[in-house]
Amino acid sequence: MTIDAARAQARAYFEQVLNRGDMAVADRIFDPALRFHYPLGELDSAAAVKDYLAVFRSAFPDAHFALAELFGADGSIAARWELTATQTGVFKGRAASNRAVRLPGITVFHVAGGRIREIWVSFDPARLTGA
Repeated sequence: MTIDAARAQARAYFEQVLNRGDMAVADRIFDPALRFHYPLGELDSAAAVKDYLAVFRSAFPDAHFALAELFGADGSIAARWELTATQTGVFKGRAASNRAVRLPGITVFHVAGGRIREIWVSFDPARLTGA
């Protein structure tokens, strides 16, 4: 896979999967054995990631990830982003706060065989949940 194609998959992850909730796109770009590492835990399959994203989008229905930078080489793509959202639903056991969130973060993707195989996400979870 070319670096441009891998970048396109990372962009699709943010624009179509995260921002629009289009899980059909997730099915096309995620490896079924996707590994997802983030400050709140780890997930071991594309199905588990899609379930988590459904919970996230339910708690933060207006979530928008704005890409600030996207770059990479040799099967790795890095993205710097900013999330804006309002927590109007339960998330990780915390009741809706109706609080606006503005949260910067970084995501690194490992792309191989035409699909995203691993995702590492870095952000300050206290800024997301208000903990």
